[in-house]
Amino acid sequence: MAETFRVLVVDDEAMMRDLLSGLLEMEGYVVEVAEEGRSALAAIEARPPDAVLLDLNMPGVSGWQVIDQLKEHRAPPPVIAMSGMGTAEPPELYAVRSFVFGYLSKPFSQEQLAKTVARAIEAARARPGDPAAFSGHRSEPRRTVLVPATLISPEGQPAAIGQLLNLSPSGAQLDLGAAFALGMKLMLSFDIPGGHGSFRVTGRIEWQKDGKLGLSFVDMSAADRQRLEGLLVRP
Repeated sequence: MAETFRVLVVDDEAMMRDLLSGLLEMEGYVVEVAEEGRSALAAIEARPPDAVLLDLNMPGVSGWQVIDQLKEHRAPPPVIAMSGMGTAEPPELYAVRSFVFGYLSKPFSQEQLAKTVARAIEAARARPGDPAAFSGHRSEPRRTVLVPATLISPEGQPAAIGQLLNLSPSGAQLDLGAAFALGMKLMLSFDIPGGHGSFRVTGRIEWQKDGKLGLSFVDMSAADRQRLEGLLVRP
């Protein structure tokens, strides 16, 4: 029998809570809802869910404050942050914080929602010593970072748009649903919310399977590598 996972949806708009609840229930999740941060924290303390879908900009106790409070929680559940404000978020949000696994910019599709929630739960439940990483970089800091990403061709045109899955100073895994020749060099472009800004890193395709691919970074400056290493340090 397949395991059933519980997702807590936290949003101050009733229409959004109902919409997200319906979409998640269609994916087989058991859904609980909270309309503001205080009730969300109480629900997490009483019975931690398998994932929290958290709106950042709420009156009263905001999503920012919920994340801040969860830093002190003994075992915070994986959080997927949501916002209708794009990716230019204040520095309170760190999409690579140990328990914040992803970011969804409203509006988003059911496919984006389903994939991000499933991956956040999978990443949170994975054994610490068994990350979803390709060989050769396992000794490096690597973090689950579920944010939109674009591969750009040598001619400067978007070659594929998908989702970044995880990231290290030397490479990344992506879900793009597109095939490329092994060894091909492309530019990876993505944004990390929370004041980290945009990243554009040249990489070479190392492997691909089932719509996913591994990218090894090449021609990276010492400054860019230091920036990535700083981003991936667990807070």
